[in-house]
Parts: sequence; structure tokens; C-alpha cells
Amino acid sequence: MTNNIILSKLFCFACIRKSYALRREYYLREKNVEKTCMPLRISTVLFIALMLLLQSNSAVSHAATPETPFSVIWITDTQYLSESHPTYYDNLCRWIVYYAETYNVKMVIHTGDMVEDEWNRTQWASANKAMSRLLENSIPYCWNAGNHDYNATYWIGNEYTAFNPEVMTEKPYWLGDAADGQSTAVHFSISGWDLLIINIAYQADDVTLAWANNLLDAYPESHAIVATHVYLNGTGGYSVQGKENPEWPISFRDTFLDKHANVFMTLSGHYNPTSGSRNKVGDRHELMFNRQDRNGKMGAASLRILTFDIANETVEVKTYVLYADQFLTDSNNNFTLDTNFFNSAAHEIHSPTPSPSPQPTESPSPTPPLEERPLFLYAIVVCAFFAAIGAAAFLLRKRR
Repeated sequence: MTNNIILSKLFCFACIRKSYALRREYYLREKNVEKTCMPLRISTVLFIALMLLLQSNSAVSHAATPETPFSVIWITDTQYLSESHPTYYDNLCRWIVYYAETYNVKMVIHTGDMVEDEWNRTQWASANKAMSRLLENSIPYCWNAGNHDYNATYWIGNEYTAFNPEVMTEKPYWLGDAADGQSTAVHFSISGWDLLIINIAYQADDVTLAWANNLLDAYPESHAIVATHVYLNGTGGYSVQGKENPEWPISFRDTFLDKHANVFMTLSGHYNPTSGSRNKVGDRHELMFNRQDRNGKMGAASLRILTFDIANETVEVKTYVLYADQFLTDSNNNFTLDTNFFNSAAHEIHSPTPSPSPQPTESPSPTPPLEERPLFLYAIVVCAFFAAIGAAAFLLRKRR
């Protein structure tokens, strides 16, 4: 509750005491019922209207800001676990299930490369077994295909329950998918605060990007995270040397991400410096994380916990290594991001000319929070309240 609301309610309580004092004076006199009772009745109605107005503002302001922090867990590049260490993959998901309540986990994001070889059904079975731990325990999750998960003509991930979009359509948070589950999207709300997460497959084509673009346009008021397999590289840049389309990350940034102000964060994997990397474009935080090559290719048995504190506008990032049973404490793996969950610099970054202003629409404007509600509305109610009290006081004194 804001200070303005508290002060306003204290003021109202003082007003109601004055109103009841006048009522007491009137009833003690028991004179001129019709002349004195009406102003008092009006004052009481106006007081109730003012209190309801303030209460509704309090509810709107409170609903838009969850008081309890919540977490999103991020895993990535588990292909060596599926190939050679399936028990660690399974235990990684078991750990998430076990600590879901502790960290108030609302979503698990996998940024791709679930398997080492897209054709290997043994690896897919291992990945499916591990991720099914989340499915069976009602832990929400989403994913995108990495370069090891599919090629131009081959994708069998959707044949496995944990990666089957038809199974996921039953989930309340599920928005949809593209290319038979190579890209996915989820959406959930906490106390009126909306989070949209779109996972985009490795170097996705124009059809998939159009699908993702339409989702962002359809949810302009939702705070959005875009996850993909390859975007930020190991040094915080965008080059993808030797890949099918080395310019894809830059094009993705300039023609897709920078067009949407509600995208406040990106997550990506693929590259594997121990420290990860991060960048900031306008007010959009861009994070890269991947430990797959560490400790005899067991490194992907690690996860990041992103804890969202909406009231304080921060995201705390912690990195946990399962096989060592420890949290990493260095500044590259344990840090806090300051964010307003909105990229106010969108449309201006990397753009040769400013984007045109959006045209006004006929749709009704959303109810503004208390701080933005025109003050004259309160002034009118308060002035009318005092006018009614003044009239009542005047009539009472006139009868003396």
C-alpha cells in the first residue's frame, strides 16, 4: 500500500469523526429533520464513495505487484547427460521437484540441446525420462530445440511425452508451439503480474519468428522473456562463426527483439565458458549460460535460479552445481540484476530512424494505478464532502 493511500485513509477517518459529531449534535436537538438530515446523509454517501475509490486503487496497486518473490529455473545443453550421464539428468530434475516449493518455482526453462544426436532414440529416452519428472509432478516447463536436437529434415523430440505439444496443451500455462514443438511458449500470472516466455529453436526460420512475433504483439502488457539456443556468445557478443547463418543473432536482435518493449530479458546457451556471459541492450538483460564441458562432460548437471522480486525490481541469479552439491559464489555466477521488467529503449536501439508512434485506438484505457489517477477526482469528492458537512453545520447553528 502506498503512502498516499495511507494518508488519504487517515484523512477520511478524521472526516467521518467530524460527520458523526454533527449527527450527535443534530439528534440531541431533534429539530428540523428534513433540513438538517439531508446534508448529513449526502456527506455520509460521499464519504463511502471516497473510501471505495481509495480501496479500489489500493487493490489495483497491490494486485500488480506480487509481494512474494518467485523463481524461474534455467537448464541447458544437457546433451552429454542424455548421452553418457543420464542419472545426472534425472537427478537434476528430481532436485528441481524437491526444491520447487522452497524457491517458489513457477517455470523451468530448457534452452536446447536436450540430446547429442538428433536421431538417437536412446538419448531421447533418457531426456524424456528426466523431463517427465517435471511433468509428473506438475512443475511447469518449456523448451526449444538446439542444433543437436534436429536438422532440416529430422526432428523426433515430439514423439516423446515430455516434449509432445499435444500433451502440454492440457496445461493452463501453455500457449502453443511452432514446428511440432521445436519452439514453445508459456504464460502465467501472479497477483495480476503477467510473465510471457517464448522459447525459439536454434536459428529459427521466418515462419517461427512470425509466430513468436504474433505472440508478443498479442500480449503487449505481459513482461516477456525470450529464450533461444544460440544468441549471445561466450564474450557477450553476437558472432556465430562457422555456423549455418552467422548473421542470425544480429538479425534476431535488430529485427525481432528490439521491436518489442516488453522483452526485458533473453536467455541462451550453446557456448560454454565456465563464467557464462551477459550483456545489456537498453533496459533488456541478455544472459548466456552453459557448463556442459565441465568435469568430464557432467557440467550440464547444473542450473540457474532466477528469483524475481517484483516489488524491489530485481532478479537475483544463483548457479547451483548438482554433482558438487554447491552454489557458485563468484560474481559471474552469483549476481543481481536491477530491472523495471520493461525495455523502454526498444525501437531506438540499432535503428537508423525512429519508429513511428503508434496510432490511437478506440479500445478503453486500462485503469491507471493510484499515482497516475487524476487528483481532481479526489478533490471533487473531498470538496463535496466538506460542503455537505458545512451545510449541515450551518443549518444546525441557524436553529439555535
